[in-house]
Amino acid sequence: MKSKDFGNFKGILVIGLGLIGGSFAKSLKSEGYQGKIYGFDLNQARIKIAEELNIIDKGFSSFEEIPWEDIDLVILATPVKTFEDIAKQIKPFLKEGTVISDVGSVKGELVYKLQAILEPFEFIGAHPIAGTEKEGVENSVDGLFKGKKLILTIEEETENTKRLEKLWTDLGAKVEVMDPFMHDFVFASVSHLPHAVAFALVDALIKLSKEKGIDLFLYPGAGFKDFTRIAASSPSIWKDIFIQNKKDVIHTIDEFINSLQNLKKLIEEENEEALIKILEESREKRRELD
Repeated sequence: MKSKDFGNFKGILVIGLGLIGGSFAKSLKSEGYQGKIYGFDLNQARIKIAEELNIIDKGFSSFEEIPWEDIDLVILATPVKTFEDIAKQIKPFLKEGTVISDVGSVKGELVYKLQAILEPFEFIGAHPIAGTEKEGVENSVDGLFKGKKLILTIEEETENTKRLEKLWTDLGAKVEVMDPFMHDFVFASVSHLPHAVAFALVDALIKLSKEKGIDLFLYPGAGFKDFTRIAASSPSIWKDIFIQNKKDVIHTIDEFINSLQNLKKLIEEENEEALIKILEESREKRRELD
């Protein structure tokens, strides 16, 4: 078994002390990372919580105050719409050889924009497929990435991509490489669409409650609660994801609407044979996930 060297990064700055940024820092510490972990957030309360819980060694709310000479890896863990502006702000402070990466769920054109902004520094797109519906560093989860996929959106392997891969594997993640645009289609389908459906389903029940003058939310069973759990996710984060990955999200929503309309048609026609076929195919495909 290879020893854990976390890519030989000596000092790491996590920009954005939310659930994922906090879980990344917390997991580094619990897995034995020996370097310094710094945090940046505009929310002073989050910095205080992260320091008190020993998730980071020291936090900052001003880029000028950060000890950049001690940092050779920067992780962007803020909402994806802020990445370009943050990249422009931090570039003048970066020391030679510093690597910049992220944990955002949108890649595509954004990867190439960040590479252009940060050049000659190396930006490496990364997306851990892990999380919960909660937010904030206070809800950080130790070991959140163990056994989970980590997507690197790179076109070619470099020494720094190898280092970043080693860091993530030392955290227990399973690293895969994917084209940035394929990444956005894949996760529009398996992540962004399900969130959109969950939000829309809850919205539909709000409207149906008003229609009949009864609070339908008094009666959901476990199935409804399981299905809509992700509708409790951060509205601001998901607003940004939907807009940043607009093209693929709209495409997957359109396909879902087509499927729903087809199901509606078969129900209207009382076409039992066709209904059974769709329901069985869906059931078998879902069982493959278990």
